[in-house]
Parts: sequence; C-alpha cells; structure tokens
Amino acid sequence: MAYITSNLGPPKGFHPTSKTTIHLPEPASSYKSCTLNLYYTLPPPVFVDTHELAQREASYTFKHWGSRDLEKPVHALPDEISELLLDVNFLEGAGRAVEEGMSVDVDVPMHLRYGKPRTPQSSEEVKTGPYEEIRAKGDGSSISLPQHIMSALPGADSEKDRVLMSILPPVDVIETSSTLFLPLGNPRNLAIVEGTTVVTILLCFAFLIRASWRTATRLSKDSPRPKTS
Repeated sequence: MAYITSNLGPPKGFHPTSKTTIHLPEPASSYKSCTLNLYYTLPPPVFVDTHELAQREASYTFKHWGSRDLEKPVHALPDEISELLLDVNFLEGAGRAVEEGMSVDVDVPMHLRYGKPRTPQSSEEVKTGPYEEIRAKGDGSSISLPQHIMSALPGADSEKDRVLMSILPPVDVIETSSTLFLPLGNPRNLAIVEGTTVVTILLCFAFLIRASWRTATRLSKDSPRPKTS
C-alpha cells in the first residue's frame, strides 16, 4: 500500500525545508501512466522562492499562487495563504528503487517572513501541516480540490478519463502539525537599530567620497601635462 511521511524543519530559524517521502508498492514501470503531484497550502508567514524552485526541475516542476514578494514582512502583506503545486518527476529524478517497490523523496526549501516586532515575545509559533496532500493519477476514490488547482493538474483536458487518488500517512502515524518558531524583533531596540543603520550608511557614503577624491587626485597627478610651445 502506498503511504507518505513528511517533516518540516528545523523548527527555529528562517529557512526550514519540507522533506516528504512517498512509498509506492510497485516498481516504476507500473506507474508509467501516472503523475504524482504535491499540493501545499502555506500560511502567510511561510513562503517559497520561485527562482530557487526553478533550479530543481530535475526533481519537479511547479505552479504557484499567492504573493511572490520576497522582502516584505508578514504584516505588510494581505492575510492570505499561498499555494504550491508540484509535478514530481518520480519515475526518474526524485524516485529510487527499494526492496518493495519504490521510494520518492521530495525536498522543498521554504522561508519565513519577518514578523512584526513584539514585546516581550522573542518568537511566534507558526502552525503548519500536518501533511502535504499528495495526488496521484490512478484507481481510487475521487477527491475535492479548489477549481484552479484541479485545472492545473495534468490531464485537465480529459477530465472524464482522469481519476485522482490521495496517498495518506501510515495508519500507525499520529498526524501532528509542525510548529515553526518565527524570530521577532523587540520594539525597544528599533531606535538603536535604525540609528546604527543611518550612521553606518553615512560612514560608507563618506568613505566612498574620500576614496573617489583620492583616486581622482592621484589620476590627475599621474596624467601627463600638455606641452606648451
């Protein structure tokens, strides 16, 4: 029986990774007419870098819905989830043969946005999971997904011939959500940070002016003077 295990970590820091393993009971040749898709819904503090994901095309391709802004803090964006749909290259790039069937490993790098500074907390809990939803083409019960996700899945043009099936966690695994700890700044430190930043920028600007002046002076001394008749 096919099943999925998944983990998101490390729990602290700004750059967690979603590590998912799908165990399939048959060899790769049995799944040539299938596609394997992972559907993620990400809470506002969590985002993916689409440029980073594009470099993983050997393992999967993707479609993304939601904000693509990589710089803004979470409180500067609408309180909306983002969605990620992966089309996993499980027959070649991400899959490997095991004793009983095959195993597919999918790693998705994720990132956390800066949270709003808050006192006295130094971090904020972000709940995710418990599992990404895995969709495979094959025999099984029908499932329900948002219409824009259904339309983006392979085989959308032949809806009558397409059957979607969920791959679930093992029955002996307790589904628990993952908790990420989003580091927060302290409002009391804002004045110090902003003042230090301004001073640093001014010092850098002064250094550039001084370096430019010295370079221009040296070039002026080294350049030959025009001869006078």
